[in-house]
Amino acid sequence: MIDVETKKDAILYGKNIVKTFLILALPIMFSSIIKTLHDMVDMYVVANIKDTKAIVDAQVAAISFTTPIISVVQGLAMGMMVAGTALMSQNIGAKRFIQAKRISGQLMLLCLIIGIIFNVLLYIMAPNIIRWMNAEEELFVYSVRYVRVRSFELSGLFIFFAFQATRQSMGDTLSPVIFNIISIIINIILTIIFVLALGFDLTGAAWGTVIGNMIIIPFCIGFLRKDHRFSMNLDWDSFKLDLKVLGRIFTLGWPAAISQSFTALGFVIVNSMIAGYDQNMFASIGVGNRINSLLLFPAIGIGGVLATFVGQNVGANNPRRAKKGFYYSLWIVLVITTVGTLILIPFRDFLVEIFLKEDEAIKLASKYLLFLLCNLPLMAIFQNFLGVFQGTGRTDLVLFLSTSRLWLMRVPSLFLFLFVFNVGDRSVWHAMIIGNVGASILGFLLYQFVDFKMRKKDRIISVEEFAGD
Repeated sequence: MIDVETKKDAILYGKNIVKTFLILALPIMFSSIIKTLHDMVDMYVVANIKDTKAIVDAQVAAISFTTPIISVVQGLAMGMMVAGTALMSQNIGAKRFIQAKRISGQLMLLCLIIGIIFNVLLYIMAPNIIRWMNAEEELFVYSVRYVRVRSFELSGLFIFFAFQATRQSMGDTLSPVIFNIISIIINIILTIIFVLALGFDLTGAAWGTVIGNMIIIPFCIGFLRKDHRFSMNLDWDSFKLDLKVLGRIFTLGWPAAISQSFTALGFVIVNSMIAGYDQNMFASIGVGNRINSLLLFPAIGIGGVLATFVGQNVGANNPRRAKKGFYYSLWIVLVITTVGTLILIPFRDFLVEIFLKEDEAIKLASKYLLFLLCNLPLMAIFQNFLGVFQGTGRTDLVLFLSTSRLWLMRVPSLFLFLFVFNVGDRSVWHAMIIGNVGASILGFLLYQFVDFKMRKKDRIISVEEFAGD
């Protein structure tokens, strides 16, 4: 196993940048694929509940239908994670380890508070939100049940985001993956027991997810406190309330948080429009998205590594290497998504038949998946731009790019295709093409505003100030 000091040296000084990216990204890719497989196992288990086809498909649809709702809330914590990763990686690159530790502790504290608040809010507001999204009958009932159970995972999941940000900023992409895989294995086992053995409905899958996410949190915190292989092992002082550090995390993080949440909220709007048009489309679209994620998440993983790579090199005052990392990562994701698309296209019918029972749903999912796969390289380019903007601390550009892609391009075009031009199910992929092409072009334009320099305010706190506490 390569230790984190070696990985940090590879990020800052390694000659083979492609090798560095692949070493750091492979654990994230593997974790993402495992997470996607876990989501597919949840859908498969729920799809095999002994009930009528209509009830079973309604429960499968409810899982996909409610995903953006959970993502809206998660986006707030993920925005803070983006800010924390950028600040910590830049301070680590500048060899300001004490400051980076303080940022990590305050990030965990902030994520815990956000998680508790939104656990309560989401549980209370779930029926109103889902009714507003045009869900009716079985889809409404099962969606409310699923969201209310999943709300209990938020505080633990948000702390894990902070843990992941800390380790990833150091170049350690492996330990979060190990904890994530343990969580997923527990989740899968509990889902099978709750649903197939004990006869729960889709709430069995939800409780499996909650328990799997919460059970690893004490071990994550213990790992951060006792890991002495690097200068980032946290002490209790790191968790003491520091309004200055919290303020900087929040200032840098709110654009990314709004970006994540607005993106998820955009998909809530998309889902509500589709539900208002034809609720039967949901199971097909959900299955297509899960399969497509097998290739998209590796691109997201590369984007995450890019944020760390760029952040550390910006902190080390090496803008040329930071720019070179962006170009290398762009080619890597384009190769992965193009090759993966060519491999999966011939097998798309077989893949969707695993999860769906009705012929019309299978036909629609297969057609939707074809368009998703053909758009995958554009989605990968989009993720790469997010990575370089995050690493340089330009969360304002993250906000503008993400919200433009969805709110200015995809949502309006979907409305026009569905309700004005009456294109039918093709409306979804036509709107997706417009959003992805437009976002790629906009990303190239926004990239011109990135200067790859660390700003003084991102240093957070001087050594003298810290020593005087």
